[in-house]
Amino acid sequence: KQPLRVSEKMRFVAIFFAFIFCICSVAGTDIPEKLMEVEQLAFQMCELDGTMGLTWLEVQTCEVTYADEIAENNIPIPSEDNFIAADLNKDGTLMFDEWMEWVEYEESTEETTEGSG
Repeated sequence: KQPLRVSEKMRFVAIFFAFIFCICSVAGTDIPEKLMEVEQLAFQMCELDGTMGLTWLEVQTCEVTYADEIAENNIPIPSEDNFIAADLNKDGTLMFDEWMEWVEYEESTEETTEGSG
């Protein structure tokens, strides 16, 4: 594979912010494999402290770094509340596996809520 150009990397990060915390975009559906790859790349690109996973500070820094791309694409910014909710072990670092488990839980909760109404 060829290395990604800077603009492609920014596009991946923009997609990351569009989907990483916006459950409404994935609730009730399977997350496409390509999106999973994009989000894994975004986790890597936003990683700053040399430790696996993202801290809230790293998410905020990534938002600032890619602010223009985020603004141009009207991408919703993840809230700290979403970050805290997805950090399942409450250690202040969001791991990709935690995010996946959180999304799956949110999806199942929404399906249960929709099915009971």
